[in-house]
Amino acid sequence: MRIGVSAKIFLAYAVLLSVFGANSLFTMLYLQRGRQELAANQRRLEVHVAIDAALRSLEDFSLARSRVTDGTGSPQRLTSRVVAQYGIVSARQNLRDALNAVNLYLSSEPNPRRRGEFEDYQREIIEMEARVVAVAADLGATDPGARADGERQAERSLANLLSNFHRLKTSLRGRSNQVAAELSNNERNAVDTALVLTGLGLLLAVGAALLVWRTLWPLRVLREHARQIAGGDYGRRVEVRSHDEIGDLAREFNAMAHAIEEREHKLIRSERLATVGRMAAHITHEVRNPLASVGLYLELLSDEIGEDNVEARRLVTSLSNEVDRLSEITETYLRFVRLPKPKLEREDLGALVSSVMEFSRGELAMAKIDLEMSIEPDLPEAIIDESQIRQALLNLVRNAKEAMPEGGRICVEVSAMEGGWLRLSVADSGPGIIAENLGKIFDPFFSTKDKGTGLGLALVQQIVIEHGGRIEVDLPPSGGTVFSLLLPVAGRGESGGSGSGDELGPLMPHEGAGLSG
Repeated sequence: MRIGVSAKIFLAYAVLLSVFGANSLFTMLYLQRGRQELAANQRRLEVHVAIDAALRSLEDFSLARSRVTDGTGSPQRLTSRVVAQYGIVSARQNLRDALNAVNLYLSSEPNPRRRGEFEDYQREIIEMEARVVAVAADLGATDPGARADGERQAERSLANLLSNFHRLKTSLRGRSNQVAAELSNNERNAVDTALVLTGLGLLLAVGAALLVWRTLWPLRVLREHARQIAGGDYGRRVEVRSHDEIGDLAREFNAMAHAIEEREHKLIRSERLATVGRMAAHITHEVRNPLASVGLYLELLSDEIGEDNVEARRLVTSLSNEVDRLSEITETYLRFVRLPKPKLEREDLGALVSSVMEFSRGELAMAKIDLEMSIEPDLPEAIIDESQIRQALLNLVRNAKEAMPEGGRICVEVSAMEGGWLRLSVADSGPGIIAENLGKIFDPFFSTKDKGTGLGLALVQQIVIEHGGRIEVDLPPSGGTVFSLLLPVAGRGESGGSGSGDELGPLMPHEGAGLSG
């Protein structure tokens, strides 16, 4: 799946923010839980204090009743009666204070975690207050000696009530200590967890920084390569691994560098051709007139030589042939140098190829070469200069014939390609060409033949380029060589021969290609 640079950076920081957000949320939850536990423990302590005060009041009430032993109005008896009456009232007041503390917790906390515990305290305190009232009534708090027959039963009820108060007090104290221990343990766990999450967040922060650095590092490489290309090192390329926008930029950079390199090569070649052309034109101009004079004098000399002087006539004929060959070479140089801009018109490429090959069939048959033609029917019209394409095709056929001095086979095919192109291919069954010559075959004056001018393929390439096309060279596994001319169909390139054929790729031999001739 393709992930862009912005998406990578966003995901990295999203993960980082998630970790720190989780750390903050965890801390807030622990603080909230701790606050709730502290609030519950505070109310629990208030309940504990009130229950303890109620217990002391009941104990004072029990002690005061034990001192009321006679029916006289002695000071000791009167004091004990007052203490007994106050003990019951104080115990009930303390129980109400405890109940108020419980109710305050249940009403003030929106989501109390200890609701069940405090509701149990609430029921137990209400029951205790009712039992205190009942015990006071049974003991006759206003007149302790009025009910002697139920005295022992009331004493036992009071003892049970005091026992319940002690149990509740002990439970409250134990629960408070337990909660204090839990709060301490939770605090340690919270600190440990916060440290772990903080460490994880730091690691992710470092990872995010490394991810951003690794994602943006190719930009620095692109900058360095751009400087090198600006300095003339057009062979620099950027190794592309990512599939994001920077990877796309690197691939476009490589394509740009390749295009610049191709144009630089074409510019150098054009300048070289221009220099060679000027030199060839000058040399040809200086040679043509003397050659014409020499040819004329040789004809006059041939007329003066008698029929019986065979050796002299043979020498004159040989010299005339060499003069004719030199004249043909000069004309070839002039055609190469003075190649006009093509006059592009709509033409039937298949009919043109068929006409040229029928014209050449007799010459090929004399050289023991079989000719095969394959022209695809209903081909679209091509935008070409008929005379120049005819010349290019004749050059290719002549090269193929010269590559097979012992005879062979030439196959000419014309077919349509996708994208608005026509392919004209000339295949031979010759021996091919050595690999080190592949990059030189289109250079002017390069030839592997003893008497070749080295301008045939250079002229073909120049014609094809002027048509906005391309020439390709392939070496099939079965042997031989295939030259292919790619030419635009009608509706494409009608503006003239200004096209470069760059959309088809560079004007270079295919990988593994070979040449013959």
